[in-house]
Amino acid sequence: MLRQLIINADDFGLTDGVSRGILKAHQFGVVTSTSVMVNFPAAQEWVERARQECPQLGLGLHLTLTAGTPASPPDRIPDLVQPDGAFLGKDDLLPRLSMIPPGQFAIELRAQVDRFQQIASGPPDHLDSHHHVTYLSPILLAVFADLARELDVPVRNPLPHDESDQRIVADFIDGVAVDSQRQAYADEMLRILRGFTGTSGIPMPDNFIPDFYGERAILGELLLLLLHTPEGISELMCHPAETDDALSAQSGYATPRQDELEILTHASVREVIQSEFIQLINFKDIKPARSSVD
Repeated sequence: MLRQLIINADDFGLTDGVSRGILKAHQFGVVTSTSVMVNFPAAQEWVERARQECPQLGLGLHLTLTAGTPASPPDRIPDLVQPDGAFLGKDDLLPRLSMIPPGQFAIELRAQVDRFQQIASGPPDHLDSHHHVTYLSPILLAVFADLARELDVPVRNPLPHDESDQRIVADFIDGVAVDSQRQAYADEMLRILRGFTGTSGIPMPDNFIPDFYGERAILGELLLLLLHTPEGISELMCHPAETDDALSAQSGYATPRQDELEILTHASVREVIQSEFIQLINFKDIKPARSSVD
């Protein structure tokens, strides 16, 4: 069976250095797709540059509730923001998820879709989310699914290729529940996410590969991941960047992004992709659910 791979760079628009690094990882490397954080000031300029300089780069929307400032008026989403109008941090948001009215999530996420369409002159080719926030609760997942159906676009598969690996779910719930409830919450969210991938009808890659990150963001690790790319359509998540002061000031994951950029543009990476007959694609190559029944 054919092996197809989307190599998606998260956080486009976060800073100039991040955006510049992602374009380089596409132009001189193997990145095929990126996800835009439209609630940051740099986003519009860099989306315009991507359209002009990298027309084959897929552009999705990186929905955000834990970084930067909202796209909607803060007084419409009072439970999602700090007194200064910025989003709550992840550690502050997660324990409150079940207490926030669902309408506030819908207002903000729809505002980010609208902003994307304004600055990109069209809809995103896929949806995912910063800190995977749209997969953190049933309420958020429902809003996320509604948006994907309305736009008729694919979404990131929330589960890693090896479903026995619960690291992603464990990371998601850290801080959501007290210790005595954490495992039960993880088990329930894993059940919900498996149901979502199996029955939602929303197109998504067959596999999600989150392992090229942190201490595992090294050349040898990426080559091994490529060698073991599963059959079907997979998405490999990455975070290349030219690390700048703005990134260091707001992200705990800064310096390794420069390493990711160097690895993703290394000649041996493309050589392995070619020798393994892996086809690089982006989310536009996944047939939307609506068109499949037209």
